[in-house]
Amino acid sequence: PWSGIDQPPPPSGGSGGGIALADGGFAVREADRCWVEFVDGDDALCLWADGSDGIVAAAELRPEPTMPGPRPFHGTFETARTEAFLSGRLLVAAVHAGAAQSKAERLLILTLATEEVTSLVDENAVFWRGAATELREPHLQQLAPEGAPSLAMVLPLAIDAMRVLSHSQGMGSDVFIGEFVTALEEVEEHRKALEARSVSDAALLRMEQDEEFAASLAADKVAQEAAQAANSLDEAAAALSAVQAARDQEAEQLTKKRRLLLDEFLSEQVPPDGSSTARLMLRLPGGQRIQRTFGAQDKLSKVRRWAECCPWLPEGSAHQDLEIPAHFELNLAFPRRQLASHEDEMALSELGLAPSAALLLIDRAA
Repeated sequence: PWSGIDQPPPPSGGSGGGIALADGGFAVREADRCWVEFVDGDDALCLWADGSDGIVAAAELRPEPTMPGPRPFHGTFETARTEAFLSGRLLVAAVHAGAAQSKAERLLILTLATEEVTSLVDENAVFWRGAATELREPHLQQLAPEGAPSLAMVLPLAIDAMRVLSHSQGMGSDVFIGEFVTALEEVEEHRKALEARSVSDAALLRMEQDEEFAASLAADKVAQEAAQAANSLDEAAAALSAVQAARDQEAEQLTKKRRLLLDEFLSEQVPPDGSSTARLMLRLPGGQRIQRTFGAQDKLSKVRRWAECCPWLPEGSAHQDLEIPAHFELNLAFPRRQLASHEDEMALSELGLAPSAALLLIDRAA
Protein backbone atom coordinates (compact mmCIF):
# COMPACT_ATOMS: atom_id res chain seq x y z
CA PRO A 1 0.00 0.00 0.00
CA TRP A 2 3.00 2.32 0.32
CA SER A 3 4.42 1.77 -3.16
CA GLY A 4 3.68 5.39 -3.99
CA ILE A 5 6.00 6.73 -1.27
CA ASP A 6 9.25 8.11 -2.53
CA GLN A 7 11.71 6.83 0.12
CA PRO A 8 15.43 7.54 0.00
CA PRO A 9 17.34 4.54 -1.39
CA PRO A 10 19.39 2.92 1.44
CA PRO A 11 23.04 2.31 0.58
CA SER A 12 24.38 -1.21 0.25
CA GLY A 13 26.81 -2.31 2.92
CA GLY A 14 27.40 -4.56 5.88
CA SER A 15 28.32 -8.21 5.92
CA GLY A 16 26.80 -10.42 3.24
CA GLY A 17 25.85 -7.49 1.02
CA GLY A 18 22.82 -6.58 3.18
CA ILE A 19 21.07 -3.22 3.27
CA ALA A 20 22.50 -0.64 5.66
CA LEU A 21 20.53 1.96 7.55
CA ALA A 22 19.99 5.28 5.81
CA ASP A 23 18.99 8.76 7.00
CA GLY A 24 15.25 9.22 6.47
CA GLY A 25 14.47 5.51 6.06
CA PHE A 26 12.36 3.12 8.13
CA ALA A 27 13.62 0.32 10.35
CA VAL A 28 12.44 -2.36 12.79
CA ARG A 29 13.71 -3.11 16.30
CA GLU A 30 12.17 -6.37 17.52
CA ALA A 31 8.46 -5.78 16.75
CA ASP A 32 8.53 -1.96 16.77
CA ARG A 33 8.92 0.09 13.60
CA CYS A 34 10.56 3.49 13.56
CA TRP A 35 11.75 6.23 11.23
CA VAL A 36 15.49 6.71 11.25
CA GLU A 37 15.94 10.50 11.20
CA PHE A 38 19.72 10.17 10.91
CA VAL A 39 22.54 7.71 11.55
CA ASP A 40 25.68 8.84 13.39
CA GLY A 41 28.29 6.11 13.52
CA ASP A 42 26.99 3.29 15.70
CA ASP A 43 23.89 5.23 16.84
CA ALA A 44 20.64 6.26 15.16
CA LEU A 45 17.95 8.79 16.12
CA CYS A 46 14.57 7.05 15.80
CA LEU A 47 10.98 8.36 15.77
CA TRP A 48 8.40 5.82 17.06
CA ALA A 49 4.70 5.41 16.26
CA ASP A 50 3.62 6.92 19.60
CA GLY A 51 5.37 10.19 18.70
CA SER A 52 8.40 9.68 20.96
CA ASP A 53 11.99 9.60 19.75
CA GLY A 54 15.31 8.42 21.11
CA ILE A 55 18.83 7.25 20.38
CA VAL A 56 19.10 3.55 19.47
CA ALA A 57 22.14 1.43 18.68
CA ALA A 58 22.22 1.01 14.91
CA ALA A 59 23.06 -2.68 15.33
CA GLU A 60 19.62 -3.24 16.91
CA LEU A 61 17.79 -1.95 13.82
CA ARG A 62 16.86 -3.78 10.64
CA PRO A 63 16.02 -1.64 7.57
CA GLU A 64 12.37 -1.80 6.49
CA PRO A 65 12.14 -0.71 2.83
CA THR A 66 8.37 -1.32 2.55
CA MET A 67 5.88 -0.35 5.25
CA PRO A 68 2.56 -2.16 5.89
CA GLY A 69 -0.72 -0.40 6.47
CA PRO A 70 -4.51 -0.64 6.06
CA ARG A 71 -5.93 -1.99 2.80
CA PRO A 72 -6.30 1.06 0.53
CA PHE A 73 -9.31 1.77 -1.64
CA HIS A 74 -8.21 1.77 -5.28
CA GLY A 75 -9.87 4.71 -6.96
CA THR A 76 -10.50 8.42 -6.61
CA PHE A 77 -11.46 10.09 -3.36
CA GLU A 78 -14.99 10.62 -4.70
CA THR A 79 -15.49 6.90 -5.43
CA ALA A 80 -14.07 6.02 -2.00
CA ARG A 81 -16.57 8.40 -0.38
CA THR A 82 -19.38 6.79 -2.37
CA GLU A 83 -18.30 3.31 -1.25
CA ALA A 84 -18.19 4.43 2.39
CA PHE A 85 -21.67 5.98 2.15
CA LEU A 86 -23.25 2.94 0.47
CA SER A 87 -21.67 0.54 2.97
CA GLY A 88 -22.48 2.75 5.99
CA ARG A 89 -18.88 2.98 7.14
CA LEU A 90 -16.44 5.66 8.23
CA LEU A 91 -14.01 7.05 5.64
CA VAL A 92 -10.38 7.54 6.68
CA ALA A 93 -8.43 9.77 4.27
CA ALA A 94 -4.63 10.04 4.42
CA VAL A 95 -3.37 12.97 2.32
CA HIS A 96 0.37 13.12 1.68
CA ALA A 97 2.57 15.74 0.05
CA GLY A 98 4.18 13.37 -2.44
CA ALA A 99 7.82 13.01 -1.44
CA ALA A 100 7.02 12.02 2.19
CA GLN A 101 10.17 13.64 3.58
CA SER A 102 8.72 15.58 6.53
CA LYS A 103 8.66 14.31 10.11
CA ALA A 104 4.87 14.61 10.24
CA GLU A 105 4.58 12.49 7.07
CA ARG A 106 6.80 9.83 8.56
CA LEU A 107 4.79 9.77 11.80
CA LEU A 108 1.59 9.32 9.79
CA ILE A 109 3.12 6.31 8.00
CA LEU A 110 4.31 4.79 11.30
CA THR A 111 0.88 5.28 12.89
CA LEU A 112 -0.92 3.51 10.05
CA ALA A 113 1.63 0.68 10.08
CA THR A 114 0.86 -0.47 13.66
CA GLU A 115 -1.16 -3.69 14.01
CA GLU A 116 -3.82 -2.07 16.21
CA VAL A 117 -4.51 0.76 13.75
CA THR A 118 -4.42 -1.50 10.68
CA SER A 119 -6.89 -3.94 12.29
CA LEU A 120 -9.33 -1.21 13.39
CA VAL A 121 -9.33 0.56 10.02
CA ASP A 122 -9.63 -2.63 7.92
CA GLU A 123 -12.60 -3.88 9.95
CA ASN A 124 -14.56 -0.65 10.37
CA ALA A 125 -13.73 1.87 7.64
CA VAL A 126 -12.91 2.56 4.01
CA PHE A 127 -9.31 3.75 3.77
CA TRP A 128 -8.22 6.11 0.99
CA ARG A 129 -4.69 7.41 0.54
CA GLY A 130 -3.44 9.84 -2.07
CA ALA A 131 -1.40 12.93 -2.81
CA ALA A 132 -2.79 16.41 -2.27
CA THR A 133 -2.61 16.97 -6.04
CA GLU A 134 -5.19 14.19 -6.56
CA LEU A 135 -7.89 16.11 -4.68
CA ARG A 136 -10.22 18.81 -5.92
CA GLU A 137 -9.58 22.14 -4.20
CA PRO A 138 -12.77 22.09 -2.03
CA HIS A 139 -11.94 18.58 -0.80
CA LEU A 140 -8.34 19.54 -0.10
CA GLN A 141 -9.48 22.51 2.01
CA GLN A 142 -11.71 20.21 4.08
CA LEU A 143 -9.34 17.26 4.49
CA ALA A 144 -6.06 19.16 4.87
CA PRO A 145 -6.80 22.81 5.75
CA GLU A 146 -3.29 23.18 7.19
CA GLY A 147 -1.62 21.42 4.28
CA ALA A 148 -0.29 17.92 3.75
CA PRO A 149 0.27 15.56 5.36
CA SER A 150 -3.15 15.17 6.95
CA LEU A 151 -5.16 12.28 8.38
CA ALA A 152 -8.92 12.95 8.34
CA MET A 153 -11.96 11.09 9.70
CA VAL A 154 -14.91 11.62 7.35
CA LEU A 155 -18.61 10.92 7.86
CA PRO A 156 -20.26 10.38 4.41
CA LEU A 157 -23.65 12.13 4.42
CA ALA A 158 -24.57 11.23 0.82
CA ILE A 159 -22.89 10.09 -2.38
CA ASP A 160 -21.74 13.68 -2.97
CA ALA A 161 -21.71 15.13 0.57
CA MET A 162 -19.63 14.63 3.70
CA ARG A 163 -18.71 16.04 7.10
CA VAL A 164 -15.08 15.99 8.25
CA LEU A 165 -15.14 14.89 11.91
CA SER A 166 -11.45 15.51 12.61
CA HIS A 167 -8.11 16.10 10.88
CA SER A 168 -4.50 16.23 12.02
CA GLN A 169 -1.12 16.74 10.41
CA GLY A 170 0.48 14.13 12.63
CA MET A 171 -0.66 11.97 15.51
CA GLY A 172 0.68 8.95 17.40
CA SER A 173 -1.07 5.58 17.35
CA ASP A 174 -2.71 6.06 20.78
CA VAL A 175 -4.23 9.41 19.77
CA PHE A 176 -5.39 7.94 16.45
CA ILE A 177 -7.18 5.04 18.16
CA GLY A 178 -8.99 7.42 20.52
CA GLU A 179 -10.12 9.70 17.66
CA PHE A 180 -11.07 6.68 15.52
CA VAL A 181 -13.33 5.24 18.24
CA THR A 182 -14.96 8.67 18.73
CA ALA A 183 -15.56 8.95 14.97
CA LEU A 184 -17.17 5.48 14.88
CA GLU A 185 -19.52 6.57 17.66
CA GLU A 186 -20.53 9.64 15.61
CA VAL A 187 -21.18 7.38 12.59
CA GLU A 188 -23.44 5.20 14.78
CA GLU A 189 -25.29 8.26 16.14
CA HIS A 190 -25.80 9.53 12.59
CA ARG A 191 -27.20 6.13 11.53
CA LYS A 192 -29.65 6.13 14.43
CA ALA A 193 -30.76 9.68 13.58
CA LEU A 194 -31.47 8.64 9.99
CA GLU A 195 -33.51 5.66 11.19
CA ALA A 196 -35.49 7.90 13.53
CA ARG A 197 -36.30 10.35 10.70
CA SER A 198 -37.53 7.48 8.53
CA VAL A 199 -40.41 6.76 10.89
CA SER A 200 -43.69 7.96 9.42
CA ASP A 201 -45.65 10.90 10.83
CA ALA A 202 -48.48 8.57 11.77
CA ALA A 203 -46.17 6.31 13.74
CA LEU A 204 -44.64 9.33 15.47
CA LEU A 205 -48.11 10.60 16.39
CA ARG A 206 -49.06 7.22 17.83
CA MET A 207 -45.83 7.16 19.81
CA GLU A 208 -46.52 10.63 21.21
CA GLN A 209 -50.08 9.66 22.17
CA ASP A 210 -48.86 6.48 23.86
CA GLU A 211 -46.22 8.44 25.74
CA GLU A 212 -48.80 11.02 26.88
CA PHE A 213 -51.13 8.27 28.06
CA ALA A 214 -48.31 6.51 29.90
CA ALA A 215 -47.25 9.81 31.47
CA SER A 216 -50.83 10.46 32.58
CA LEU A 217 -51.06 7.00 34.17
CA ALA A 218 -47.71 7.55 35.86
CA ALA A 219 -48.81 10.94 37.17
CA ASP A 220 -52.03 9.44 38.57
CA LYS A 221 -50.05 6.68 40.24
CA VAL A 222 -47.60 9.17 41.74
CA ALA A 223 -50.48 11.30 43.06
CA GLN A 224 -52.12 8.26 44.60
CA GLU A 225 -48.88 7.11 46.20
CA ALA A 226 -48.19 10.64 47.49
CA ALA A 227 -51.64 10.75 49.11
CA GLN A 228 -51.02 7.40 50.78
CA ALA A 229 -47.55 8.44 51.91
CA ALA A 230 -48.92 11.63 53.50
CA ASN A 231 -50.83 9.47 56.00
CA SER A 232 -47.65 7.85 57.30
CA LEU A 233 -44.79 10.34 56.97
CA ASP A 234 -42.94 8.90 59.95
CA GLU A 235 -43.05 5.37 58.51
CA ALA A 236 -41.93 6.62 55.09
CA ALA A 237 -39.00 8.52 56.61
CA ALA A 238 -37.93 5.47 58.62
CA ALA A 239 -38.18 3.25 55.56
CA LEU A 240 -36.16 5.71 53.50
CA SER A 241 -33.48 5.86 56.17
CA ALA A 242 -33.30 2.06 56.30
CA VAL A 243 -33.01 1.81 52.53
CA GLN A 244 -30.26 4.42 52.46
CA ALA A 245 -28.37 2.64 55.23
CA ALA A 246 -28.65 -0.65 53.34
CA ARG A 247 -27.36 1.00 50.17
CA ASP A 248 -24.45 2.58 52.05
CA GLN A 249 -23.54 -0.78 53.59
CA GLU A 250 -23.82 -2.51 50.22
CA ALA A 251 -21.60 0.14 48.59
CA GLU A 252 -19.02 -0.20 51.38
CA GLN A 253 -18.94 -3.98 51.04
CA LEU A 254 -18.64 -3.70 47.26
CA THR A 255 -15.70 -1.29 47.60
CA LYS A 256 -13.91 -3.64 50.01
CA LYS A 257 -14.52 -6.59 47.69
CA ARG A 258 -13.13 -4.72 44.70
CA ARG A 259 -10.06 -3.50 46.58
CA LEU A 260 -9.21 -7.13 47.32
CA LEU A 261 -8.77 -7.63 43.58
CA LEU A 262 -5.97 -5.04 43.38
CA ASP A 263 -3.07 -7.34 44.31
CA GLU A 264 -3.55 -9.47 41.20
CA PHE A 265 -2.98 -6.48 38.92
CA LEU A 266 -0.55 -4.38 40.98
CA SER A 267 1.92 -7.28 41.15
CA GLU A 268 1.41 -8.26 37.52
CA GLN A 269 4.03 -7.32 34.95
CA VAL A 270 2.74 -5.87 31.65
CA PRO A 271 3.41 -8.35 28.81
CA PRO A 272 6.52 -7.24 26.87
CA ASP A 273 6.30 -5.66 23.43
CA GLY A 274 6.40 -8.24 20.68
CA SER A 275 4.64 -10.95 22.78
CA SER A 276 1.16 -12.24 22.05
CA THR A 277 -0.93 -9.51 23.69
CA ALA A 278 -4.41 -8.03 23.73
CA ARG A 279 -4.52 -4.26 24.17
CA LEU A 280 -7.96 -3.30 25.50
CA MET A 281 -9.54 0.15 25.68
CA LEU A 282 -12.47 0.28 28.12
CA ARG A 283 -15.00 3.10 27.89
CA LEU A 284 -16.96 3.75 31.10
CA PRO A 285 -20.55 5.09 31.34
CA GLY A 286 -19.13 8.52 32.28
CA GLY A 287 -17.15 8.68 29.02
CA GLN A 288 -13.70 8.03 30.54
CA ARG A 289 -11.36 5.64 28.71
CA ILE A 290 -8.90 3.30 30.43
CA GLN A 291 -6.35 1.06 28.71
CA ARG A 292 -4.44 -2.03 29.77
CA THR A 293 -2.47 -4.72 27.94
CA PHE A 294 -3.28 -8.36 28.71
CA GLY A 295 -1.83 -11.62 27.48
CA ALA A 296 -3.72 -12.98 24.48
CA GLN A 297 -4.32 -16.21 26.44
CA ASP A 298 -5.75 -14.44 29.50
CA LYS A 299 -9.37 -15.26 30.25
CA LEU A 300 -12.30 -12.88 29.86
CA SER A 301 -12.97 -13.33 33.60
CA LYS A 302 -9.67 -11.57 34.31
CA VAL A 303 -10.84 -8.56 32.27
CA ARG A 304 -14.05 -8.43 34.32
CA ARG A 305 -12.03 -8.43 37.58
CA TRP A 306 -9.83 -5.64 36.17
CA ALA A 307 -12.90 -3.60 35.26
CA GLU A 308 -14.14 -3.84 38.87
CA CYS A 309 -10.95 -2.54 40.48
CA CYS A 310 -9.52 -0.27 37.73
CA PRO A 311 -10.31 3.02 39.61
CA TRP A 312 -7.60 2.13 42.16
CA LEU A 313 -5.00 0.99 39.58
CA PRO A 314 -2.39 3.33 38.04
CA GLU A 315 -4.24 3.46 34.71
CA GLY A 316 -7.38 4.73 36.49
CA SER A 317 -5.79 7.09 38.99
CA ALA A 318 -5.49 9.90 36.43
CA HIS A 319 -9.29 10.20 36.26
CA GLN A 320 -11.27 12.04 38.94
CA ASP A 321 -14.60 10.75 40.29
CA LEU A 322 -14.18 7.43 38.49
CA GLU A 323 -17.09 5.15 39.39
CA ILE A 324 -17.82 1.56 38.39
CA PRO A 325 -21.52 0.55 38.58
CA ALA A 326 -22.41 -2.16 41.08
CA HIS A 327 -23.85 -4.27 38.29
CA PHE A 328 -22.47 -4.01 34.79
CA GLU A 329 -21.87 -5.92 31.59
CA LEU A 330 -19.07 -5.79 29.03
CA ASN A 331 -19.85 -5.19 25.38
CA LEU A 332 -17.59 -5.32 22.34
CA ALA A 333 -17.79 -1.85 20.79
CA PHE A 334 -17.30 -2.75 17.14
CA PRO A 335 -19.17 -4.78 16.06
CA ARG A 336 -21.50 -4.19 19.01
CA ARG A 337 -22.27 -7.36 21.02
CA GLN A 338 -22.48 -8.41 24.66
CA LEU A 339 -19.70 -10.58 26.13
CA ALA A 340 -21.78 -13.17 27.99
CA SER A 341 -20.84 -14.82 31.29
CA HIS A 342 -20.51 -18.24 29.63
CA GLU A 343 -17.53 -16.82 27.69
CA ASP A 344 -15.61 -15.93 30.88
CA GLU A 345 -13.26 -18.92 30.65
CA MET A 346 -12.42 -18.29 26.99
CA ALA A 347 -9.08 -16.76 26.03
CA LEU A 348 -9.08 -13.18 24.70
CA SER A 349 -7.63 -14.43 21.41
CA GLU A 350 -10.58 -16.85 21.03
CA LEU A 351 -13.02 -13.97 21.49
CA GLY A 352 -11.29 -11.85 18.81
CA LEU A 353 -9.99 -9.32 21.34
CA ALA A 354 -6.34 -9.65 20.29
CA PRO A 355 -4.24 -7.80 19.26
CA SER A 356 -6.58 -4.95 20.28
CA ALA A 357 -10.22 -4.16 20.90
CA ALA A 358 -12.51 -1.45 22.25
CA LEU A 359 -14.95 -2.43 25.03
CA LEU A 360 -17.93 -0.69 26.59
CA LEU A 361 -18.83 -1.01 30.28
CA ILE A 362 -22.65 -0.83 30.46
CA ASP A 363 -24.51 -0.01 33.67
CA ARG A 364 -27.30 -2.58 33.98
CA ALA A 365 -29.30 -0.20 36.15
CA ALA A 366 -29.22 2.60 33.58
